[in-house]
This record gives sequence, C-alpha cells and structure tokens, in this order.
Amino acid sequence: MKFKKQIIILWFVLAHYSFYAQHRALNYLRDTVTICNSDSFLIKFQSEHISKNATFQWITPYSIIYQTKQLYVKQKGLYIVKISDGKKQYADTTFIRVIDKPKFNIKDTLLCSSKGLLIAAPKKFDRYLWNTNDISNAIKIDKPGKYWIKVNNKGCAFTDTFKVNAFVGVVPNFGKEYLVCENEPNKILSVKADSEVKVFWNTGSNATSITPQKEGIYWVKSISKQCGTKADSVTVKFKNCDCDIFIPNSFTPNDDDRNDLFIPVFQCEYVFYSLTIYDRWNNIVYNSNNINANWDGRFKGNICPDDVYVYRLVAIQKGNEKKVVRNGHISLFR
Repeated sequence: MKFKKQIIILWFVLAHYSFYAQHRALNYLRDTVTICNSDSFLIKFQSEHISKNATFQWITPYSIIYQTKQLYVKQKGLYIVKISDGKKQYADTTFIRVIDKPKFNIKDTLLCSSKGLLIAAPKKFDRYLWNTNDISNAIKIDKPGKYWIKVNNKGCAFTDTFKVNAFVGVVPNFGKEYLVCENEPNKILSVKADSEVKVFWNTGSNATSITPQKEGIYWVKSISKQCGTKADSVTVKFKNCDCDIFIPNSFTPNDDDRNDLFIPVFQCEYVFYSLTIYDRWNNIVYNSNNINANWDGRFKGNICPDDVYVYRLVAIQKGNEKKVVRNGHISLFR
C-alpha cells in the first residue's frame, strides 16, 4: 500500500509539472528558501494581478492543499502553487531547503587552578562568538563567572550558556603559621568542599572543619574527580591574647546569622586602625579605618565569589604607641 501511495503522489506531481509548463509563470515566490530544522516558514502569495475570487492549489512533496493563499511549511522539497483566476491560469514554485540547527551543551565546570581552563565547542560550525569576544571554537578561561557562546551553521544560530565556578576552599591557604588565642573557644580550621570532594585531615577527621586541640602541624588533603588530589598544611601555635588581635581565617556570609561577618576581635584600645582586603588578582575589595566596622563579603554592594582573600591589618596601641601589623588569608564561602 505504501508503494502504491508513492506512485499516486508521483503521478500527481508529474501531472502538475505538465500543468505548470502550460500556464503563465509568476515570479512572486523566492526560488529557494533556507530554514532551520524545527522552524517553519510562511509561504505567502500576494499579487495585485490576482483577483479576490481566484482559487489556489498547492502541490507539496507530501500532499495537495486547496483554497489558501498562504502555507506554513517546515519540510524540505519543491512547493508548487497553481492559481485559477477566471480564464487566466498562473503557477509559481519555491524550493524549501532545511539546514540542521546547531545543538550542543557545555556543562557547568570548575576552575581548578590559576593556569586556566580550556573550553571548546564542536568544530563543525561556520562561525563562533563568545561573550569574551573570541571568535574561535575554543577559549581559555582563567576567571570564574557566567559565559555564553553563539554559533552559526549556514544561517541557523544557537546559543549555549554555562558557569565556571572557582575551585577554592577545598585546598585552604592557611599560610605557614596560624596563631590562636589559648582561651579562644572557636579555634577552627575550615575548608569548603563540594559534595563530590572527599576531605582527609591528619587528625583522622573527614569533616570540613576541625578544632585544633594542641599546637603542631595540621594538614588537609582533598580528592576530587575533576581537579585531582591537593593538600595544604599549617603550623598552629597557641599564644596569650591578653592584648592581642584575633583574626578569623574564614567566614560564611550567607545570611544565616552565623559567622556572616569578618570581624577582627581586639583585646586592647588602638589610636590607629587600617584593614585592607584584596582578592587573588590584588584588587582591593574592602578597606576601612573604623575599628568597629566589619566586612560582609561584598564589594560595592555586589556579592564577592567564594575564594581565598588576602588581608593586611595595621593598628597602633593606645598608650605605648606599639604598632601591630598582620598579614594573612581569609577564606570566604557561603
């Protein structure tokens, strides 16, 4: 039955080709129209030479359609229109070409190190444009953020977006030495770890935070399928903080009212105070001379990304004019 149906359609097409050859040709339809797959195109016939009483017949590669001046199409092939306007007979044709629309997916990923990350789209398309203004099929990314790429395949366009998150906090940057007050109850060493990352401390803990119980060297190792194995260590020393500055090494500004602010704790009075915080590219994200101020993890009202930041604190004690200078690292994660 299917073969018989194809024979009938072929007979109709050949018959109408003969009809078209015997009738006056119009040139109102475009000879060729290119569309993207899954899209449609409106073949619309308009002419001042055709009266309102004219009748239309469309011969498509798949069927014959009557009494309509326009036709939505989405399949390739030759489309013929026959118009009967009284004693006048007209015909016109257009060929629909269908092009594959680009389609791919770049998954969200992690930036494992400062060496950067190579992101590539398939090479089979005509043109590429990234939001970084690169026009090749691949770019090197060295900063976290949201990215997009637009590609074009013979006139069919496609846009894909993806995120690159900084892989920080899993391997902390404690510095060589971490000084904590003997009577400080929150002596915490913390790292941030995604769900797929396994954390190992030399204390035997697999948690993201530990509380040092004694002086000594503490190391932490993380294992990630994407970023591999990394490790860091720090020497923890206890000290008498009768007149000292306690500076936390991490905080979590996620508005849960727990450890939301970076607040140095002072045991004495100071006549001068300056705190400056830098990101990994040495840009200043916070600066204050107010000893009662604090950093909420924002820069000019915008949320700063999870990362390890560098701080420099300078203070002069009241009475003895002793200058205190502290440089260190603070881990921000939400």
